[in-house]
Amino acid sequence: MNATITLREYLEKGKTFVIPNYQRGYVWGKKSKGKDLDAVSYMLEKSLIPGFKNNMPIFIQGITVTENDKEIILIDGQQRTTFFYLLLKYLGYNGNVNMKYTIREESYKFLSDLDINKTDFSENPNEKYQDIYFFKKTLQTIDYYLKQIEKEEFCNYILDYVRFLYIDIPDDKATKVFSMMNGSKAEMKSEELIKAELLRLASLNDSDFDKKGEKEKNAIEWDNNMLRSRYAREWDKWLQWWNRDDVKKLFRCSNVMGYLVSSYLQTKDKDKELSFDVFKNEFLHEQNPIDAKKTFDGLRRLQKRFEDAFNNPKIYNWVGAILRIGIGNANEFVKWYFVGESKPSDEDLEKYYKRSFLGLAHKQIVENDTDKFDEKYDELYKILESNNLYNEYSEEAFRLLLRLNIDEDNKQEEGKGRKFDFSIWDRKDSRGRSLEHIYPKSKVLHKEFENGKRIIKNGKVDKNGKVDVFAKLPSKSDGYIARASYRCFENSVRIEASEHSIGNLVLLYKDDNSAFNDSSFEEKKSMFFMAPDDNDKKKKTIFKSRHLLHTIYKFAQSEWKGEQIAQNKYQTLKEFEKYYGK
Repeated sequence: MNATITLREYLEKGKTFVIPNYQRGYVWGKKSKGKDLDAVSYMLEKSLIPGFKNNMPIFIQGITVTENDKEIILIDGQQRTTFFYLLLKYLGYNGNVNMKYTIREESYKFLSDLDINKTDFSENPNEKYQDIYFFKKTLQTIDYYLKQIEKEEFCNYILDYVRFLYIDIPDDKATKVFSMMNGSKAEMKSEELIKAELLRLASLNDSDFDKKGEKEKNAIEWDNNMLRSRYAREWDKWLQWWNRDDVKKLFRCSNVMGYLVSSYLQTKDKDKELSFDVFKNEFLHEQNPIDAKKTFDGLRRLQKRFEDAFNNPKIYNWVGAILRIGIGNANEFVKWYFVGESKPSDEDLEKYYKRSFLGLAHKQIVENDTDKFDEKYDELYKILESNNLYNEYSEEAFRLLLRLNIDEDNKQEEGKGRKFDFSIWDRKDSRGRSLEHIYPKSKVLHKEFENGKRIIKNGKVDKNGKVDVFAKLPSKSDGYIARASYRCFENSVRIEASEHSIGNLVLLYKDDNSAFNDSSFEEKKSMFFMAPDDNDKKKKTIFKSRHLLHTIYKFAQSEWKGEQIAQNKYQTLKEFEKYYGK
């Protein structure tokens, strides 16, 4: 039923107003950022009091419920309903209005026992329960605004002149509608319901509770309340942790509880998608406090694994890289590393990390598929040998250089490691990644022979589109190097390279790459290491890429010409062989 009704009609339905477990606590009375008045003050000062003085009807935001024979379950409108309940209590309303919280027993008790002439609602900054703190704050604000008003007359006014849209929906659609109406909360619905059920079950009394004496009952209830409060605080800490920017960036997970609850479900080896019903059936179907406490302890231990990984720089780097370049579902890796009873060793994780960079899939890594390993190794080695790597296999170059930079970070702090900044890999804007030619490709001498005549590729072109074979050939003294000089001899092996080979490439942020433009190696080196200079356009940039240690080491070389490019290619390939035990 959709209809506009008065507050009196709403209240005189004679049913209990139920605050379901997926609703958050009452917070009216809390001032929002950028607002001069809190919600209670605004409702009174800007709406109800002016309407009363002018005898005008007031229309407030609609209320969405699920109504049955005995109850009105509040889906959207908890804050407004609770406010009017407190307001009417203050005004001495004699109607039969009951409010029930399905989980927050102390809140329910406060509202049920509220007597405006007896209840102390003075401000207490140390109030243990958030709901009760704001109940009292609301009553203080009401008293401030209405102390001098004629209460009975004001009460009748709001009962008959406050109107709103009353929306009654089927019970089976309640949680879905709640999620839709609360925007970002939709993502959190299952976790919030799970939290509420865990807290409820954990604080249930044992079956023999009724047999105990009054003193012992009080002690048990006290302990249960303390346990529930402790669990709630701990859950909220997990929530805050998973919503930190640095945590979300590492795990690449935007869910408000991260991987915690969804991956804990995988301890039962279930492939089902997380939902309240699925989680409840797996872990809380017995409906007893022992199950709830056991589940909460399991979540606590799993959370510690995630936090330990985040706080260990080397593991942070391995996990971060795997979640970015690993082949397959990230959930497969999370389940393998974080969820099992026995956590894989650091050596196992490092092996997974190394093989991810070869392009092996999750199953091939954990099952130690040696044939696939050899195949992928040979395939990537051949690619990295290419002297046209930049143009034909840029993604493979990117991945190798990413790994080389991460590995340098892992050597820092006496081998304990330094956390790698993955923003170079994650960003898609101008701060994203780029391949930089250490020796500028614009200063490479391109020469070819055609019909026995020396010509310059990309040299002067006449109006007929033909290359001018008499164009001047730049010399080495002009700062150019010829392709023929891209070679060296290492261990009696002749190494051929080019400006587009792995020997001449480093990883940079795009902005830094743009700042280099076609500068010489010496100019790039100067810009990379020197402080900014407002008078020199080429030195205005503070290079973000300075955290890339592998890149730094290459620019730190004293000279960079054809021989150095060939030597670097040779050394990079030898490192690749050694890294994979070949």
